[in-house]
Amino acid sequence: MGDSGRARTSPLLAVVAIALIVLPAAGVGYLVTTFLFAFSGGQNRMVGVINVGALIVVGLGVLVAVATWILRSAAAAIRWSAIVTGVGWVVAIVGEWLISFKLGA
Repeated sequence: MGDSGRARTSPLLAVVAIALIVLPAAGVGYLVTTFLFAFSGGQNRMVGVINVGALIVVGLGVLVAVATWILRSAAAAIRWSAIVTGVGWVVAIVGEWLISFKLGA
């Protein structure tokens, strides 16, 4: 066994798995943060913050997936993409909550 007995993850399957982690999380995270900080409080000023936060979390999830895939493996990229996406949305919610106070919640 030239691969040290480890199963290899198909590149197409890895891309699909990463997309199935990042994209639905982006949709749900965007809807939750929009409801919490733009609609419920009537703060139209938060819409830009929410949009930038969503782009940062999605971009970070994809960037970590690409970097991990290059440095380690497709399976590690899937795992780290899930971790970074989950933590990213928690940080985005807390950050947007703090910013909403600065903008006068």
